[in-house]
Parts: sequence; structure tokens; C-alpha cells
Amino acid sequence: MCGIGGKISFNGRPDPRLADEMNECMEDRGPDAEGVYASGPALLAHRRLSILDLSEAGRQPMANDDGTVHVVFNGEIYNYRELRERVDQYSFRSETDTEVLLHLYEEYGTDCLQYLRGMFAFAIWDESDERLFLARDRLGQKPLFYRDGEDGFWFASSIKAILADDEVTARPDLPAIRSYLNYQYVPTPKTGFQGIEQLSPGEYMIVSESGTTRDRYWDLSYRDQFSKSPSWIMSELRDRLYEATRLRMRSDVPVGVFLSGGIDSSVVAALMDDVADDPIGTYSIGFDEEAYDELEFAREVADVYGTDHHEYTVTPNSMEVLPEIVEQYEMPFGDPSALPTYYVSQVASEDITVALTGDAGDENFAGYDRYTYDRVVSAANSIPQFVRTPVATALDALPDGVGNQKHIHYAKRALEIADRDPADRYALFICHATGEQAERVWSGPVPDDELAQFREAFAHSDGPTRLDRIMHVDLQTYMPDNLLVKVDRASMAHSLEVRSPFLDHEVVEFAARIPAKYKWRRGNGKWILKRAFEDVLPEKVITRSKQGFGVPINEWFRGELREFARENLDRLGERTAFDAGGLRQTFDEHVDGRVDHGYRLWDLVLLEQWYERFVDG
Repeated sequence: MCGIGGKISFNGRPDPRLADEMNECMEDRGPDAEGVYASGPALLAHRRLSILDLSEAGRQPMANDDGTVHVVFNGEIYNYRELRERVDQYSFRSETDTEVLLHLYEEYGTDCLQYLRGMFAFAIWDESDERLFLARDRLGQKPLFYRDGEDGFWFASSIKAILADDEVTARPDLPAIRSYLNYQYVPTPKTGFQGIEQLSPGEYMIVSESGTTRDRYWDLSYRDQFSKSPSWIMSELRDRLYEATRLRMRSDVPVGVFLSGGIDSSVVAALMDDVADDPIGTYSIGFDEEAYDELEFAREVADVYGTDHHEYTVTPNSMEVLPEIVEQYEMPFGDPSALPTYYVSQVASEDITVALTGDAGDENFAGYDRYTYDRVVSAANSIPQFVRTPVATALDALPDGVGNQKHIHYAKRALEIADRDPADRYALFICHATGEQAERVWSGPVPDDELAQFREAFAHSDGPTRLDRIMHVDLQTYMPDNLLVKVDRASMAHSLEVRSPFLDHEVVEFAARIPAKYKWRRGNGKWILKRAFEDVLPEKVITRSKQGFGVPINEWFRGELREFARENLDRLGERTAFDAGGLRQTFDEHVDGRVDHGYRLWDLVLLEQWYERFVDG
């Protein structure tokens, strides 16, 4: 894992000192070495986190034999050993995947992307053609930001690296900020900064003196579904996940696993134990609040496989790292599970340099509760409006402590949105704030369609069932813009590389072909995945309900963090495009216990912290 950056200027030579400044901004992403290439219109910068071939031969920027092609690479190509055989006619000076990529480009040009199995963001400067070739991996595991301006083209793994140039000013992009209020993240390609965008997952870009072009090299299809038996699918699934795990354990530094005690990370731990010769390291996060704590399940798995197990408990005092989280995430980012992810990365980085996770198991195999509730919403659509309205009102009037509050909230929500457009129904169910909820705290420009991201994702999907389509929507939106951002920034803050077998594009493509009826069955998600691994996991893990990586912020904002939240909201209310009265009303409703606004308050508090660091600063 590394940090890359650079600038291309066809109007003059970029100042080489900018590369040093870019590298300084990306030290956490690559603390082991740094390098610079400057020639003609091109400037490349690189920070290295050494994973493969720890020698000097692995330093970047890396050049081909005649010095006409230079690459800066961030990520891992897991099948690099197999790919090396395709280009064995070239001379090799290292044992790195970067050099394999370099020669693949020489042999196949931009078509080299079709052979890569991994996570990556890279830039290749081709002196002969005077063009820059940029690419991002299929699922969007590694970030790649850019600014295309009149005076040049900037790119980097970090927004701060682009802002390191005095020619670039940090200005808030208000339409993107408004989208953040909806989703708790800024949808790709926006970043929250005017003029700075992201390359989308599965895309590449060519920059030359004649202009800039973008193209897509990969897309996911659900159309060609298996007609095989469940037993055949389970056998193939186990083989593919084993292979994906084995490839991700290729490393010249220690490897462990983030273990939540859920199905996905437990499957990865079981597969790693099968591959490894020695006990693996497992790392888990817990909370004092019992409803959010999963440590007992993680211990169960750790005991079964005799792992070297480590735990950390997150408390309200853990919020002291919030400025560091804002610094690392750079974009407005409101997922509170960034906090425990930051800490589990910190704990793991004391022992290992590479950690595997179970990320994307839910999106591939229908693991989220919301997939079940989407069926409830669809069923509620058949209930007449004159019945739905009073029932929703009655549910809203139930006092706290009566029944399962989470299920009551979802049932009420289902009744309220049942008659909406199918794409809107799903979006409204998972958005943090829409319509009046967002407008209460916002006085700036209002988008023509605040749910456009979800509507476009639905239209893009070719899934034969609604469940296929909403899983595909999550892989296009929530996965790259939220979950992968969360893990990449938290881990890179501690110079830790994170890999997930469930994000292997061949596993994702295989999962997309599994009929939905084998994923969600008899009211339960991940049916096929659980059946495939039921012989190697504790029954307690197999039968437990989905918990998620939640954080008790509702309680924190009514307790220890109450004043902290109020002060941040007061400052946010003084900014352009925000409504101070609406912010205070939202805060008061939450503190008084009338409405749970905890997640919306977290979004707003983090947004104020972002303004203070990146706009005011």
C-alpha cells in the first residue's frame, strides 16, 4: 500500500518541490520510502509502504528498461506471480507486483487492466506518447483524486496532496455538501471540494496535451444466473473464497484479520487458518454498551482456531481522536463506525502490516437487515392508504421501552414510504436525511433530485429480481463511497494495509450469478454462505442475527458528548447555507428524547469539524 501523486503541465514544467510537498502529505500511506520523478511536463510523487520485496529494488517511481515509461502504484495485484509469466520476455530487477504492472502496460497498453486481480490506483507516464494513464480498481478499494484545471492536471491518493499546490484553494462544493446530508458521504465523483473529483471504480483516464478522456473497463452483471444445484454452488463458493484468501495472504510482512464475530470475518478467519502454518492474529473492537458489543462472538471464533487474539473497547473518551479522523478522511464523512475502525487499525498495526476483513459479504450475499425490510415495504404497498396512515401514527405514539424500537421504527418507515417509486423506496429507507429533514438544517441550493445517485444506480443494474438490483445498488454506491472509504482511511492512518477476499472481483462476479433465492431464504440473509461454511464455524456465529458495526452515539449525545455536539452545531449554524434554528431544533429533539437524531447529529458535527480543518484552515 502506498500514496501516489503528481502533476502534468503541458504549458511548462511543474515545480519539482511540489512532489516533495505531496509526499509529505501522504507519509502515513507510505512511511518506508519516498521517491520523485520530474521530466518535461510530468511530475510524479510516491510514498512507499513496503509489503512485497522490501529491498531498494521496490522503490518508486519505477521505470522500464529504457526509461520511457514510469509508474507510481498504490495497492496490490494479488495474481502478480501468475501474470509475471505473461511478460517473462522482459528483464526484472525486483520481486514486486509494480514491476509486473509496468511490463504488462508495455505489452498490452490500457488493456493490461483486464488481467489485474487486486485493489489499486496507479498512474503511468508514457514519455514516448506524452500521456498519463490513470486507473482505479473495479470495486473502488483504493482512492484516486484529481483536479483538471487550465494550468495543469493534478492527481493523488490524498486530497491534501493536491491542496499542497498553492495554485489550488480549498473551497466547499455546496451541492456536494447537500448530498452529504442525504447519504452521510459525498457520492462519487464529487469530493466536497470545488474542482477536485474522484475517478470512479472500474474506470481509467488518459491525460494528454489534446485533452482528458475517461472510460469504463469493467462492469458487474447479474444477468447470467446459475441453474446449478445449491450443493454445486456451495462447493464452488468455498473454493473461490479459499483461493481469494490464499492470494491475499501473499506478503513479506505479518498478516492478521479484523474479527467482528460476524459471519463474514469468521469465514475469512477460518480460511486463513486453513492456509497459514502458524496461529493467525485476530483483532476485535467492543463497547461498554451491551447492545453494541460483539466481543463474545469474536472470542468464540478465536477460541475455535486458537488465534493470537487482541481486543479494544471504545468509550466516549475515544472521541479524542476525532480531529485525527477528520484529518485522515479529508472528505466530509459521517459514518460513526469510522471510530472503532480507526482503533482496531491502531491496535492491529502494533503487530502486523496487513489485515484481512470480511468487507462486501453483506452486499454479495444479502446480509443487511434492510434487504429484509425492503420486502416488508413492498408488502406494505398492498395495504390501503387509509389503513397504513393510522397504523403508522399508532406506532409513532408507542412509548420508549415497548417492543423492539428498531423494528418499530422500520415498520413505521415501511408504512410511510410504501407507495413511493421502487427506487425511491430503497433510497428513502437508508438515507440519513431527505426532503424536510434535510431542508430543516439547510438554507443553500436544493438539488433537482436528491435521490439521483440511487435512481441512476437502479437504472444501471440488470439484476433479474429486486433483491439483485438493490445489492447491485449498494455495490455501486454504499460500498465504494462509504465502507471502502472508511476502511482505507482508518487503516492508512496507521500505515496498515487492509484486504478483503469478498472484494475479489472474481468472487463478486460469481456471487452475482447466484440466484437471489439462495441468498435470502425463509426470512434470513446469507443462506448460501452460511450453508457453505456451517461445518467450520461455531453454531452461535451461524445462528446469530445481524448486528452491524454500530456505535452508541444516541446515548453519547444525550450524555457525555451533549455539550460537544451543541457547540459544534452552533458554529455550523453560522455558516453559509445552514439554518441555525433548524440545527438547534434537531439537537433539542434528540436531547429531550422526542426523536433519535443521533446519526444526523453525528453527520453535522463531523461536517463542522471538516469545515474548521479544511475550509477555515
